[in-house]
Amino acid sequence: MTQKIIIAEGIEIRDKQGGGYLQTFLKDKCDPKKGVASVWTYPKGSALKATHEVQVVYEMTEFAKALDTVDAFVVYEGHSRHGQGPAFGPANTPEVPDIEKFPTNPWGIHFRMGYDATYTKCIADLVRYSVTPTEYDLTTPGKKAFLQGRLITAARNAQAQQKAIKAKKIKAKAVCTTKGAWLLFDTCLPTLAAVTTARGDMPLKSRHFLYERLPRKPEDDFLTTVKVGSADLDKSSLKCKMLFMASCYSHMHFYEPLAKRRKAVKSDCKFLLTLDECMASNAKNFLEQVMVNGLNPMTQNGMEALRFNLSGIIGSGRLVIR
Repeated sequence: MTQKIIIAEGIEIRDKQGGGYLQTFLKDKCDPKKGVASVWTYPKGSALKATHEVQVVYEMTEFAKALDTVDAFVVYEGHSRHGQGPAFGPANTPEVPDIEKFPTNPWGIHFRMGYDATYTKCIADLVRYSVTPTEYDLTTPGKKAFLQGRLITAARNAQAQQKAIKAKKIKAKAVCTTKGAWLLFDTCLPTLAAVTTARGDMPLKSRHFLYERLPRKPEDDFLTTVKVGSADLDKSSLKCKMLFMASCYSHMHFYEPLAKRRKAVKSDCKFLLTLDECMASNAKNFLEQVMVNGLNPMTQNGMEALRFNLSGIIGSGRLVIR
């Protein structure tokens, strides 16, 4: 039986080393499948006796379909977007897409598969890519909110702060120098709040940030909370055999939501996730380990060998099996 492998290449990564190394590997080791775009068979020259079929996809709808492809091995190679979810876009999408060519900024569209909210960087993300995600109001989450520990603490601080302001125990502007406070750019840093991006957006206006990242040096940044949720993941039955999220800190950002969905739909899908920054060509490296070296991720020894071998590659992000 031919094993199907689906590689989903995210925005920007498809054009850089990851996508380039993947295409070189496929051309060297596989044959294009006749009459089907972006599908390859392995090994080269195997014709009808192929052991593996590799499909490379570039769109969010195709990634969603891959997750529900029975018995498939699925690899997402791309950005985690600080936990906002996989992002996809046309080839050679610029960091700040022209507003006429891209009325909807692809950097701001994600496959939602996370917590209720995440924190992202104000300068390195919102301003850099001219994205304007919806703010997650830290004064509103209740006990059932699905948040990571850091945001649970931040929400408690924000709620206590607002309570103190309403009771007139502190003035609103006083929180600008209070550790752990939830701060409004308009009040505490009005100059930054007025920053306009190349698309003409003002992503920091009327937005709050967390005091912990108040800059001391030019390379420091601010953190802001944005809405995420799992609307796209919640449509999936996770029928694939395994999912390898080859993106930065994918274990931290996506494991709990994935595990929650896997339990809900009684899926047996195995997850391979990163613990650190991910800069290696993990899609190509995965194919090499599975197809060329013959590792079978569906056996305990095969999956552990795959995790060990990939983790040993510089920039892999160190992997964990869940």
